Amino acid sequence: MSRKIIQLLFFIVQNPFISNFMTGRPYNGPTKSFCAPGLHCYSCPSMAFGCPLGTIQYVIKYATMIPYLAIGTLAAFGSIFGSASCAYVCPFGFFQELLYSISPIKKDSAKLHPKFRYFKWGNLILLVIIVPAFGLAQGFCAWICPAGLITAGIPIIVANEGLRSSIGVTFYWKVALTILFLVLIFREKRAFCRYFCPLGLILGFFNRISLLQIKLNKDTCINCHACSKACPMGLNLPDEINSIDCIKCGECVPACPPNIHALSRKFEFVIPKKKAVKTD
Repeated sequence: MSRKIIQLLFFIVQNPFISNFMTGRPYNGPTKSFCAPGLHCYSCPSMAFGCPLGTIQYVIKYATMIPYLAIGTLAAFGSIFGSASCAYVCPFGFFQELLYSISPIKKDSAKLHPKFRYFKWGNLILLVIIVPAFGLAQGFCAWICPAGLITAGIPIIVANEGLRSSIGVTFYWKVALTILFLVLIFREKRAFCRYFCPLGLILGFFNRISLLQIKLNKDTCINCHACSKACPMGLNLPDEINSIDCIKCGECVPACPPNIHALSRKFEFVIPKKKAVKTD
């Protein structure tokens, strides 16, 4: 089964309440207490599950405690799949790939810029953790998240005329920022994932130790970089396989020449290698 079909199936499973867009009222049933491991908005009318980033910020801000449930959910997914949910489950990742596929300004050979990738570290440390901890705001959701504006903010305002008078500077700021993100998404594949998404960063922490691993046979690899050309994250492969920025989509595996077959994907326990101790 192709990855696009899997993404579509997960999108349908996560968004069964499409009719709610007519009223602009989010679903608030029991499944909302479970965080799906993808970037979406709790207030999206069609979404059946909670947002892990939103939950983390909410608990830190209002309950002034560590959000064990949301972090535990991400740790469980991450320990098994690493950041593969970014490639298969995330609705916003799927949305970005669809936009890029029809883009008239796409840059197929765009590589992940080594400096810009640290923006998502700032989003995680400053906006997801520090700003809520000081009780200021749910920083990432309030000021940055384009998924929230596209799937919740705009649809809810369109459906509820009474809310339009409450539109303020923050809304227009997010509109302007989201337009910028969309331009980047049209230009580079999964641009928001590459440079800004703190959720992918959290899941990426588990990539080296997760059960799902992309394996490189160094004995057969000829460094043709066919895998690098196929990577939707623009990584320098094979050097950055299973790195914190890898989404474990597996696109690199079939891209490896069949007569080489240096890459494979499998579930296995990873035993951390001990550093060699120098002796005099």
